[in-house]
Amino acid sequence: MKSVVEEVSKEWALEPEHEFRFEVDFGTTVKLKLISGTAEIYGTEIGIGPEGICSVEYVANETPMTSYLNMHLALEQCREEAKSKDEMGPRVMIVGPEDVGKTSLSKILLSYAFRQGRQPIFVDLDTNEGSITMPGTLTTTVINQIIDVEEGFGSSTTTSPSLGSSMIPVAYYYGYSDPGENVKLYKVLTAKLAQTVKHRAANDEDAKVSGMVIDTSGDLTSNIFIVNIIIVLGHERLYSDMAKLYKEHPEISVLKLAKSGGARSLAPSSALPIGIDRKVSETQLVKVEPDDLIRHSILALTSSNSADEHELLETNIIGFIRVSEVDTVKQKMTILTPCPGRLPKQYLIMGSYKWMES
Repeated sequence: MKSVVEEVSKEWALEPEHEFRFEVDFGTTVKLKLISGTAEIYGTEIGIGPEGICSVEYVANETPMTSYLNMHLALEQCREEAKSKDEMGPRVMIVGPEDVGKTSLSKILLSYAFRQGRQPIFVDLDTNEGSITMPGTLTTTVINQIIDVEEGFGSSTTTSPSLGSSMIPVAYYYGYSDPGENVKLYKVLTAKLAQTVKHRAANDEDAKVSGMVIDTSGDLTSNIFIVNIIIVLGHERLYSDMAKLYKEHPEISVLKLAKSGGARSLAPSSALPIGIDRKVSETQLVKVEPDDLIRHSILALTSSNSADEHELLETNIIGFIRVSEVDTVKQKMTILTPCPGRLPKQYLIMGSYKWMES
């Protein structure tokens, strides 16, 4: 008797430089098996994945993957030149509208760089995406392990202690999904992250030569990371605006790439943002007592030992907890945390994110 997987299995023969695209229903997984030849997902060579069936599948011969590979080759030339001159490697910032594939392109360029023996710095400025850690954070990490095709950045940056601390991301908690929610705070934390990246590049020769790839939430508002390559993905008008803006800056190259036809709009399922009216300064912290307001909230655990609000905001985050219950009478709360025992630090920051179990 045939199994269910055998009954729904299907074989596809792809020509070189073709792309296999598929869609699945929510809660459904797919098993992919490479029979012969070579194939990859986001720059990572694929093996056997999880099981399930596709809702939609098709082969696309119009794919921008060749141009993405050519971009990688151009970046490699920049790295070799930087190495010969003892300079910083290419600093690439990817901009474009939402859900155009900026994070996917970042993964591809980072994976290709790693496969060439590089250790590039990845900077995630997209607070809605949360590709390294949970949404609402500004994060950076050095890519010194291949990006997992199933877990993305998650498994390599948070669950591989044997690789040492270099894979552990540095994160600053912004607390909102949209940079426009609190522009001043977003700029403060972006500047702090830029300092962290600059320090890492100055003290890590491999990261220095490899350069960095920056994933953004949209367009470029400033050049605080001193980027020298701006990739505009899937937006002709934005490319035109950027080209005009940096016309008098020959040290900055503005390039355009087509988006993949497989890019889709996917809302984060791991957190639900809620709106909170702002009644104080954008960077002022307000003490919150345990009450129903914080029930189901995601709280960021800061590494700071100081109650100074500026230090609390600009100190990197070491983890997150979820408030499951609040006892307003006893002024106590029940939390879910990945580590047992007492919390290592006493200061927590609350943003707009909540985790509602269905």
